[in-house]
Amino acid sequence: MPHIRPFRRSDRHQVTDLVNAHISAVVPGWAVPTATVLSQLEADPGQYGADPWVRTRETLVVVVDSRVVGAAHLRCYRNSPDVEPDRRGSGEVAWMVCLPNQVDPAAELLGAALRVFESWGARRIFAEGDLPTPATFGIPDCWPHLEELLLGAGFRPAEGAVELLLAGGIETLPVSDDSVFEQIRRSVGERGVRFTLGDGGTEQGRVETIDDCTSGGTLLRLAGWAEVADLLLPPGPRGKACAPGTVADWLRMGGVENLFIALARGDVEEAEYLEGLGWRQLATVRRGWERTTRP
Repeated sequence: MPHIRPFRRSDRHQVTDLVNAHISAVVPGWAVPTATVLSQLEADPGQYGADPWVRTRETLVVVVDSRVVGAAHLRCYRNSPDVEPDRRGSGEVAWMVCLPNQVDPAAELLGAALRVFESWGARRIFAEGDLPTPATFGIPDCWPHLEELLLGAGFRPAEGAVELLLAGGIETLPVSDDSVFEQIRRSVGERGVRFTLGDGGTEQGRVETIDDCTSGGTLLRLAGWAEVADLLLPPGPRGKACAPGTVADWLRMGGVENLFIALARGDVEEAEYLEGLGWRQLATVRRGWERTTRP
């Protein structure tokens, strides 16, 4: 008989195992320590804008025969003018994890979460998959058991909110072209280091990378990875080679071996370019889940 209760500190290792099983299904070799999972249950510093809006947090687990087979982390947002209108007074399943062969207990867990939101007076209920890594968000297609649970509970993804998660080794990037090196400017970007290709003050292309996915050394299993946070391909084959090639030279000096990027479904040119270099699709991610019906 499944038993649903609030998370206890003694659950931390089993919940971390569930979290890491879902993370490693998205990116091979990735995992987070127990301390990172516990920290996210208290606050999510990666959500600079949204985390201060949170009024209440709660984490539930479902236990079968003394084993934690599922967990769900819940948030309720304040109903205040400084909160984004769609989130005011709403509830959110920040993430949910479960064993794929325990979907029935997990469905009971999700039902319990919905009752918590009702007790909080949530006017809308959203769901995400915001596990504590830069590549786990939304519901990727490698978590079909979670998608099935959400659909069965009346959740639907936002229309058109689909992203492609691609990854490739740094050796796949073109060799830099010394003849145009002086046209590439390196600067501090909005999220990382920005490389801008321009001539005469006109921006022709840019690449912005976050070269530390370890959160300052906390997430050691993410070492050697970098995120391409922004990509505007320059025109022409020469431009498409020189900017990424310069980025690759820079990242190699920092010990980066692999890169990943999240692209919107409409970023066809970027996806075709990277796949042409040998990058692989890790997942198709559907975002913006909201409960729209009551089964």
